[in-house]
Amino acid sequence: MKITAMREAFADEWVAAKVRTVNRANAPVTGEIISHSPEKQVVYKETKAYLARYPQARVFIFFTGDPLPEGVEAMLAFC
Repeated sequence: MKITAMREAFADEWVAAKVRTVNRANAPVTGEIISHSPEKQVVYKETKAYLARYPQARVFIFFTGDPLPEGVEAMLAFC
């Protein structure tokens, strides 16, 4: 499944996926769902169990929602 499709299918959730393919920049493009949940700790726990069984697996964990909550603003400064 494409990572972009995962973002659409599991809106505002944490997702863990076993990486299947990457692009030239080595960023995940496709994967197999390991876990998804609105609760980050659920995904972390299930991913930890998965990696105990398959320690060589490459796993990508990401949040599909807005990284900044509504009403929060961010400012970047370069020194």
